[in-house]
Amino acid sequence: MSHISNLASVDPAAKIGTDVTIEPFCVVGPQATIGDGCHLMNHVTIDGITTIGRNNIFYPNAVIGTAPQDLKYKGHPTQTIIGDGNVFREASTIHRGTEMGGGQTVVGNYNLFMVDSHIAHDCILEDNILLGNQTQLAGHVKIETGAVISALIGLHHFVRVGRYSYIAGLTPVRRDVPPFMKFSGDPNEIRGVNEEGLKRNGFTPDDIKQIKDSYRKLYRQTGSIAAAAEEILAQNSVNEHVRYLCEFILKSCQSRFGRYQEQFRQDDQKNRTRRKSQEVRDKI
Repeated sequence: MSHISNLASVDPAAKIGTDVTIEPFCVVGPQATIGDGCHLMNHVTIDGITTIGRNNIFYPNAVIGTAPQDLKYKGHPTQTIIGDGNVFREASTIHRGTEMGGGQTVVGNYNLFMVDSHIAHDCILEDNILLGNQTQLAGHVKIETGAVISALIGLHHFVRVGRYSYIAGLTPVRRDVPPFMKFSGDPNEIRGVNEEGLKRNGFTPDDIKQIKDSYRKLYRQTGSIAAAAEEILAQNSVNEHVRYLCEFILKSCQSRFGRYQEQFRQDDQKNRTRRKSQEVRDKI
């Protein structure tokens, strides 16, 4: 049995699971699906075609599934998809996808989104991620499993954040963040291996040693990082984590602006220039 306040506005067409709590002054739209065991505290808004899994908690003033802040968006029926066991703290926001970005914003399982964090259109977030207070994701960002992103951080569109990485507070992230690494500063720098994070997530001492050895070969030398990655990959003895690290780096090195996902954007330069010219004319 679900518990829905008489002071909440829940559209009759919305699909609500069992043991769902919806507190006063929440708004749930007609195309929302909310899974079993979810809890919407007061003043939560669920809009658009939004599918939410089981046991998610939404703190006051969270806004999920509203239209993207993208001038290319034309109102098509794009989606927001959320997995299980996530926590969305006060004033966290997620925008649905766009027509040119795949049509979906996707959040995995067991993530924590702290106060005032924002996930823009077409982002893909995997599992066990932490977004700190007021961390802002631009469109088309991908964050892999286990990444920890501290407070007051802005991530450029099309950035990819590797698994079990750590980004320090106040860092403007303009390029891909390699897995297993600590990343901070302006300009951005790799500050070492996220050793404590790897230990907490069950990496063996041998795994961590191999990752640290690879870090020294990649970042503590004067030659090309891409060449060092290729040299490491040529060794038959590397484990799966080192292999993934080197493959991740090579994809980023071979990409425009160091952002691997830039190659998948569907609006070409001519399209972007034309849109910018129209925006200027509209302001005159």
